[in-house]
Amino acid sequence: MGVSELNFGKIAFATILLLFATISQAQYFIPQSQIEDFGATLGAAPSSPPRPMTPLGMGLVMDFEGWQPNAYDDPVGYCTIGYGHLIAMNEKCARVALKPQFAGTLSLEDGRALLERDTQTSRAIVEALVTREIDDDKFSALSSFAFNVGKDKFARSTLLQLVNNGDFQIASVEFSRWVKAKGQVFKGLQDRRACEAALFLGNLTGDSQGNFTRRECVTLGAAPSTELLIDIDVGEQ
Repeated sequence: MGVSELNFGKIAFATILLLFATISQAQYFIPQSQIEDFGATLGAAPSSPPRPMTPLGMGLVMDFEGWQPNAYDDPVGYCTIGYGHLIAMNEKCARVALKPQFAGTLSLEDGRALLERDTQTSRAIVEALVTREIDDDKFSALSSFAFNVGKDKFARSTLLQLVNNGDFQIASVEFSRWVKAKGQVFKGLQDRRACEAALFLGNLTGDSQGNFTRRECVTLGAAPSTELLIDIDVGEQ
């Protein structure tokens, strides 16, 4: 094997490792809010831009959604790109006529803009349903939660009831119940819920530059009893 072939092999292997690392840190699930928006349940576009998430809140969502600059099939088989942006439901990318913006490599700037748009309906539903005055950290944590589990499930959640009652400390514990999907508990969901709860309580500061880092929050909080856990595909019964 020549030197050039060896170098190419090393580069290819490193690329595969980087791709695997990016995917392995993501949550593996299309945000339920996007699926709702495809079905036009609570997904009507807000008439005016909703309240923005904090940089820490948006960083949390970006971290747990994971980043893929090229269109790919998620584990369920949905064509996806960027920070979990859903291109097509029940269709693999090979069978989808990709729009020009998705046919090539997506820039980080465009990926972030897509995520801003994708979270609009989740942020709008939090604005509409939360009747208590809440700070930016609480708003961001609830928006991340609603984006992940879906607006309809958020609207029917004990978490929302507790927030509207002003029981913020008890409400923060509710995040840790929503860690199941397809009937199984997922570490990625446990970590995300722990970080959302920490953000909700104002306990996240970010790294030295103020950027979100999951190391700051994944070990926080005690896990509730298994019988109290909620499946994000089902919601509260």
